[in-house]
Amino acid sequence: MRRKFSALLLFIEAWICIAIARCMLIFMPFRKIAPLLGKSVTDGSTADVRTTPRPERIRAAIRRAAACSPWRARCFEQALAGKIMLTYRKMSGIVFFGINKVGDDLQAHAWLESEGVIITGAKEADQFIVIARFKS
Repeated sequence: MRRKFSALLLFIEAWICIAIARCMLIFMPFRKIAPLLGKSVTDGSTADVRTTPRPERIRAAIRRAAACSPWRARCFEQALAGKIMLTYRKMSGIVFFGINKVGDDLQAHAWLESEGVIITGAKEADQFIVIARFKS
């Protein structure tokens, strides 16, 4: 019972964070959002190795909340929401931005990694070339 209640609270937090992230993306330019993501890093280092089950719980909560949200909750909104949740827990994480050219179209993707676990955007991440990383 306690675990279900904890999962429900985490879902509610993720849903609210996705709403906040969506509002930020609508009303704020990227240059104002970028400092909130952390420092830009150029090396290929990833986050620390997993030490707790928290990244998996956050990943599951964000996935469920994104599926139930009435507003757009794509990769960037999910990565930003996950970053907010990690910051609240004083956990480090890396937000990746990547691009991929498919035919004449240029596609972009954002994903979040913490403690060696890709929290958001895992399915498509390997199809994109990393152009920027923000680490906290």
